[in-house]
Formats: sequence, C-alpha cells, structure tokens
Amino acid sequence: MARLDRLPAELILLIADSLCSQKDINALVQTNQTLYHLLHGFLCKYNVQHYQGKALLWAAENGHTCLVRDLLNAGANIAAFEGIPRGNPLWLAFDHGHLATVKILLSETRPNRSCTRKQLRSTLQWAISIHDQKIVELLLQYKVPLDPIEDSRRIGREDARNLSALGYSVSFRFPAIIPLLIEQGAQPGSYEDPGPVESAICTDQPEVAELLLKHGVPLTSDAGLCHVMKHNNKELFQLLVKYGMQMDYWGHIPLFWAIIDGSSPEMVGLLIDHGANPHLSGQLVIGLWREVYDLSPIGFAVYFGHLDIVKLLLEKGVQPLLSDLHMAEKKEDVEALAILSELSYEGIKEKEDVEIYTTSRAQDEAARNPEFRILFTMRPLYDPDTE
Repeated sequence: MARLDRLPAELILLIADSLCSQKDINALVQTNQTLYHLLHGFLCKYNVQHYQGKALLWAAENGHTCLVRDLLNAGANIAAFEGIPRGNPLWLAFDHGHLATVKILLSETRPNRSCTRKQLRSTLQWAISIHDQKIVELLLQYKVPLDPIEDSRRIGREDARNLSALGYSVSFRFPAIIPLLIEQGAQPGSYEDPGPVESAICTDQPEVAELLLKHGVPLTSDAGLCHVMKHNNKELFQLLVKYGMQMDYWGHIPLFWAIIDGSSPEMVGLLIDHGANPHLSGQLVIGLWREVYDLSPIGFAVYFGHLDIVKLLLEKGVQPLLSDLHMAEKKEDVEALAILSELSYEGIKEKEDVEIYTTSRAQDEAARNPEFRILFTMRPLYDPDTE
C-alpha cells in the first residue's frame, strides 16, 4: 500500500472504481496526502451518485466548508433535502453556527444544486422565530424570498405557517426587523389572512400596526377593523381611518359584526359616520341546524339584546324590516317590541344583502382601478354562542 501512490493516476482511479463501498474508497483516500488529492473528488462524486450526496448534510452540520464546496462541485444538490424538516444543509449549518459554510450554500446558484425558495424561506422564518437579527440580515443580503410559501387562495386561510416574512415578524413579535424587511420590498401575500397589520391589531401590538401602516403595508382583510370594533378601541379605529381604510367599501360587514360583538353605540355610530352603510340586510345563521334569518342591523341588535343600538340605528334613519319585528316577538323583548310595533311597515323595500353589496362594489371599483385591493371579509354572519 505504501507504494500505491507510485502507480499511474489512471490505474489508481480504476482501483478505486472497483471498490464496492464508500467506506473502502474513503480508507484508500486516507492512505496518504497524494492519494487524498487524487481521489477526494472521486469520493465526492461517488457519494453524490450512490448516496444522493448525503455527505453534504454531515459536512454542513460540522462546518466543513471546503468539503461542502467540493460536494457541490461534484453535483450534490441542496434542494434534494427539501422534504426533511430542519434537516436540510442550510438549516444545519445555521443551527450549528457555521456562517462560512452558510455563505457557501447561499452563494450556490447553479441549477439543481442551489437552495430552493422553500428552504431559504423556512430558514428566514426560523431566524425570525428566534429573534436573531444578524442571521436575518445575512439572509437578506442573499435576497431570500419574503412572500408566503404558497400564495394562493386555496392555502391562504388553511395553514397558519403560510405567512410572509412580515407576517412572521408580527407573529413572533420581532418588530426590530420590520424596517429591514420593508426596505427589501416585503409585502403581505395576496391571500395572507390575517395579514401583518391585522395580526398586529388582533394580538395587541398597536405600535407595530402603526409602524406597518406608516410604511405603506396594506390591509388584507377586515379582521383588524372587526377586532377594533369588538374592543371599542377608538384610537385604533382612527389609526385605520388615518391610513386610508375605506369604510365606504369595507365597513359594512364589520358594522354587523360590531352589533354581534356588542360594540358601544359610540363606536357603531362612528363606523356609520365614516361610511358604513346601515341600510342593508344580513343573513344571520343560528345554531347547529343553521337557521337563517334575513335581518337589518336593527334585527341583529334585537337578537343580541342591544336596545341602545336599536335606538341609535333608528336615530340614523334606518328603516326596520318586518322580520326585525318578528325577531323582537321571537325573543320576547318587550322594550324592543314596544318601539318597533309603533312603526309602519307598509311599502318597505327589500334591503340589499350586505355581502353581495360589499362584493359587487369592490369588484366594480377593482375593474375601474387596478390598484384597488380587494380584502377578505368576515363571513358568514353567525351567533358565536350557538356554534
């Protein structure tokens, strides 16, 4: 064996090729420095061809940067390890603090060898979740994707992990990186619901919500407004108005939810004054049997026992439907019945459904204005206590 390195290189490669296992080839490679230099590349190619480049995992985890480079040159594919949770080379190198190795992996751009968008995105999400700003900054240098894993209507509401980078920063309460992300062009996904602003509002992070709005991050749904109304938060309501939430488009369904959730008359009046249309009807779904009642906002207020809102709506000129009166009878609400029974119901026109009204107006505006963003809305309208 001591004289093996004196053989012609072609013959040594034939000998290596005749060996039956990676272990045997590695033993040959380790014989001396000459054989190491001659056969190291052969060993890397052997691992790629026969073991799908799994040595790349070990090399990344242990910070063997040169070996990582050699395996990639031999054809190892980082993307081949996409299906392994927290087991791809990039994550392993990061997790064990091997930044030099990380940079080699991030720098790889050859087809069928480089990191996938999903790997890059999940690594960024992990860095955000542990509040490691240095790692986030490094990843941003390599233009990692900032959008959700799959930006589609099908998955938008089904997977809580399917958030944009901004959504993750809000979810894991890491506002320090928000300006960095926005500087790199971060935006919520088209079907991200709730979006970053709504998530900040609904998780009691008003400063973060304002930071996002101040930087022009758009709303994706009316969930934030519904939350604001439910908690009678006038300050956050004014913040949404200040940064351009169009209540004349998106305040109608939240008006019904405000009544369902027992918002104060002041907040309900504020929403109407800013454009929410109270002259509509809504389909109230009740119970496991899914009973449906077509009611105006007055009927909703009757059903949920908010007599003060009934009075407010009447003061605002809302005409009750006959079904609202029937609801007062059904609920045996003496006070509401006394008020509504005094009114005339002759010649009452059918009210337009709030969901149809909201959708049609938004679609018409979107057809006229390509920059108009259609929001997700809280639907259907139902009694939460009977679900």
